[in-house]
Amino acid sequence: MNQKKDYGYQTNGLALMTVLFVFIFSLPMFAAAENVDTVFAKKTVESIYSSIRHAPPQYDVIQSVVNFQNQGMNMVATLVLPQGVRKPPIVITCNGFAEDRFYKEIPNTGGELYYERLSRLFAQVGIATLRIDYRGSGESDGDYTMTTFSSQISDALAAVEYVDNNLKHKVDIHRIGLFGHSQGGLVVSAASGQDKRVKSVAMWSTPTSPPVNYSTLMTVQGIRDGLALPDGGTIVLPLYWKDVYLGDIELGKGFFIDLFAVDPVALIRHYSGPLMYVAGKYDYIVFPQPLVAQTLLNQHEGMEKLVVLDGDHEFNSDVSFEMFDDAVFWAAAWYLFTLD
Repeated sequence: MNQKKDYGYQTNGLALMTVLFVFIFSLPMFAAAENVDTVFAKKTVESIYSSIRHAPPQYDVIQSVVNFQNQGMNMVATLVLPQGVRKPPIVITCNGFAEDRFYKEIPNTGGELYYERLSRLFAQVGIATLRIDYRGSGESDGDYTMTTFSSQISDALAAVEYVDNNLKHKVDIHRIGLFGHSQGGLVVSAASGQDKRVKSVAMWSTPTSPPVNYSTLMTVQGIRDGLALPDGGTIVLPLYWKDVYLGDIELGKGFFIDLFAVDPVALIRHYSGPLMYVAGKYDYIVFPQPLVAQTLLNQHEGMEKLVVLDGDHEFNSDVSFEMFDDAVFWAAAWYLFTLD
């Protein structure tokens, strides 16, 4: 009996010692696992934005001009890459109404242009961009009278195809994002739902009611006159910006038809990937914000984020680069989070 009791005591003691041994030597493993979980738990769009907003550039930038075809016409684009990054994610940029892939100069930047700056800031945090000129814009074939929402949607999809077929050795074709400002956001709202290769979307100041939003630029009467054109006809209309005359633009009848035929709120329902909308609280073209942005997001099923800045349609880029940069880094943080 004593031997049995001693034997039993020794067995329990060995078991206890074994448990303690395993527990003690497992503590670093548990701690490491907890630290990893903590790190991932802290990785949010907000934390990424905070880490990159005022940080020094991480990468140098290299760029080149590329060409590809859509419906028999040549399209020109600028490919911007972060130097030293092996196969970074890539974002295709879709510019706004009457813009090209450069657009306007931003004050106090040494002459840097709108989309040039966006691409540079993206590349410096590790994101490649393909800045396209739609057919009829910039250096691409055609003239602006051929431009419609539908033609630009087609051009955006052609750019996705180009990336997939031609840039496999330079970027990660499994991490393609779309970016659109203003009319470009409308283009993206349609294109993103038509191609499963699009993995993330960010849009700025995107219209949800084109007939209303464009009437602030070309007046209600201008839209009526455009709709009354004969097939194939064009019209020259004055453009206004904050009630200031900017100049004239020539548009074809197809543009005015698409104002009513292409509905970004309905189209975004076909896209279920990550979606960010950056709005200017004092946007005088797409208004009222942020109600307009939320209207679009309400029709989207999937991960999403709304950022509202105290700026106008172009985030006060007529007077300063500061709020424009805020919008850029919010979009960059979104892509770094969703295309990781």
